[in-house]
Amino acid sequence: MKDKNKGKRRIISIKGNVKAYYALAAVIAVLIVMILCLTLLFRINNIKVEGVTLYREDQIISVGGVEKQMNLVRTDTSKIVDRLLDNLVYIDDVKVTKKYPSTVVISCTEAVKAADIEYKDAYYVLSSSGRILEAKNPKPTGDIPVVSGFDLKSLKPGEELASEDGFKADILIELLSELSEQNYENIISIDMTTRANIVINYDDRIEIKLGSSADIEYKLSYFKAVIDSLTSDYEGTLIYNGSAGVSAIPKDKETEIPVVDDSSSQADDSSAVSADAQWTEDNRWGDDTWNNGYNDGNAGDGDNTADNGYGDGNAWGEDNTADNGYGDGNAWGGDNAAENGYNDGNTWDNNGYDAGYTDNYGW
Repeated sequence: MKDKNKGKRRIISIKGNVKAYYALAAVIAVLIVMILCLTLLFRINNIKVEGVTLYREDQIISVGGVEKQMNLVRTDTSKIVDRLLDNLVYIDDVKVTKKYPSTVVISCTEAVKAADIEYKDAYYVLSSSGRILEAKNPKPTGDIPVVSGFDLKSLKPGEELASEDGFKADILIELLSELSEQNYENIISIDMTTRANIVINYDDRIEIKLGSSADIEYKLSYFKAVIDSLTSDYEGTLIYNGSAGVSAIPKDKETEIPVVDDSSSQADDSSAVSADAQWTEDNRWGDDTWNNGYNDGNAGDGDNTADNGYGDGNAWGEDNTADNGYGDGNAWGGDNAAENGYNDGNTWDNNGYDAGYTDNYGW
């Protein structure tokens, strides 16, 4: 009697072997295709270079290490990028793309000269991305701002900008970026000797006293609006007065601008550098101490202290202390103390007045 199960097992075995043969054949076919791709197929026949004006295309190709007939599949694009960035300082960014079956595209972004940093009787060219492009030039490049008061720490082409003052590099990069973004033209110089009192020379006719590095974007937009409203031949000084706006001091009145001593106003935070800066327009300053005070047309005489006080047309008497006081057209008498007081058209006698509000009353 025949074993039917034995016949079935033989059929199953044959089918299993056929599947195994197919699977093996498929693996072999894939291996053959892979070998062909890595050896005979996908040869580089076309190399395109984009975005280059400072270097020749053959320089880019040579430094990048790309050659025709190289296998496109095996080409390591990251190594091409590294070679170009490491060896060509005027290349700020590179993107390498493979386009099958036979093309490599090298897209370059060239560095833009943003400023000359004056350091030890030489000039170092800085890119807008914050890299040193050229070192120890005997003369400034021209057509880009000259930065003074910057203790340069990075001295070789290709190095990232660094300063002895840990915050100045970040401040400078942000400042240059904002000047470019807001379409400032004809910036002649930037003085960063004191980062709490940054001074910008605009068009060799306007001195912009930026103050600290806080709110650079807002300050520059404010200055830009003022500059655009001035005549093209205006010469003088612009001073940022916080919430009071910007003061424009004509050149013939610049001798009235008080000297600011902010040597002790350096802070450890580059985004919020404080400045004990005083400014005024047509004001007379006596033996007073003003901290962050803004006024217009005020007379300040002997031995008065005003902290954060804002006044308009106020006369300050002797030996008075005004803390956070706001007045308009008020006369202050002797030996009075006014704390947080607001008044309008009032006369103050020899009494003390705390936190009082009044309107046209006599005290």
